[in-house]
Amino acid sequence: MSAQKAPMHARFRVIETTTLVDGSKRYRVVDLVEGGAASKHGVFKVRTDAEAVCTTLNAEHPRQLAVRDSAPRSTY
Repeated sequence: MSAQKAPMHARFRVIETTTLVDGSKRYRVVDLVEGGAASKHGVFKVRTDAEAVCTTLNAEHPRQLAVRDSAPRSTY
């Protein structure tokens, strides 16, 4: 039996928004760890542009999982 690692989830994700004025689509890159303004990393008319920024940000800032205490534990 092999141990499986939990999948690493991306920290940044592209979301699609619709403008109220004319109903056009816009794409924003959001930070799932720190939150903040959805426009912080830009607003894009083309999804592939937003995904390129998202990929770059995920490569530069991988999502950090909680670090577990690695001290040996007593079993009695």
